[in-house]
Amino acid sequence: MAEPADSLAAERPSPIAGTSLLRVRASAEADRVSVAAMAARLAPEPAAPPDPLTIRQWLWGAGFHTPGTAEDVIALAQPFGANASTRLLDVAAGLGGAARTIAARSGAYVSALERDPDLARRGRALSLAAQRQKQVPVGHMDPETLELRAGTFDGILGREATHLVVDKERFLRVLLLGLRPRGQLLLTEFVVEPALAARPELAAWAALQPREPLPWTLRQYSDCFLSLGVELRALEDISAIYKRQIVEGWARLLRTVDLRSLPRGHRLAVVAEAERWMPTVAALDSGALRMYRFHMLSGPVRSGMGAGKISAAALLRR
Repeated sequence: MAEPADSLAAERPSPIAGTSLLRVRASAEADRVSVAAMAARLAPEPAAPPDPLTIRQWLWGAGFHTPGTAEDVIALAQPFGANASTRLLDVAAGLGGAARTIAARSGAYVSALERDPDLARRGRALSLAAQRQKQVPVGHMDPETLELRAGTFDGILGREATHLVVDKERFLRVLLLGLRPRGQLLLTEFVVEPALAARPELAAWAALQPREPLPWTLRQYSDCFLSLGVELRALEDISAIYKRQIVEGWARLLRTVDLRSLPRGHRLAVVAEAERWMPTVAALDSGALRMYRFHMLSGPVRSGMGAGKISAAALLRR
């Protein structure tokens, strides 16, 4: 017996129905792809990893890219006795953090000069943001050709200002000419120990500097200071302090920044910056590299001021 036509139709799928189902599925898949593409376009771009200057400010505070916090700078600058009538100059200003800190605490006018044009640009922007662009102007300079108006400043600060300078004696002479009579020059600087100059730790430190470093020995600094006729009031090996500032900076970062919550690229940037500071610590530990503080007054040693003479003699014995 022949099967009813409607029964056959029920068992055999319609070619038209099958085509419609495929079209629906294809349309749904296209919609999913379209939605995914739109979501990808609308999703916020992942933030770029922090650059070294940002990480260093996590270590030592806003505006500080070398070891030492605002309180460390205030302690270092204490000999200036700065007040609202004091005019100072920072010749290794970086981002201008030290200059702005001294100005904020004392009311002094602090000019800030920086060799690196990018640092100077960012430092100028920070002074503008802090509304201290008039009290703390940040500018770019080349220490090899720097000229200062004679007798302009009561004090000049240079944190790590000379070890990358080729003609150090000229640079220091210019700084002293820029001081008023009995003005103060305060430097912190890397010094090499000649007997350990071949140590690999020193070479590893030098390889990471922004340009070829030309650090002097203590004897070279002493000869230069004596030839310039300054009154050397203090010299101090602050290597242990400098190393402590590095270590404390990283401890501060670990306390204040949740590294586990950062994207992987951010964590890698922090690790890379930590690795850049390890050779400095190793060089200091080896004794091949030291950090010294020099405090001097412009002009010849005055009679009765034995401290300067004794300090110079101590330098010569090194």
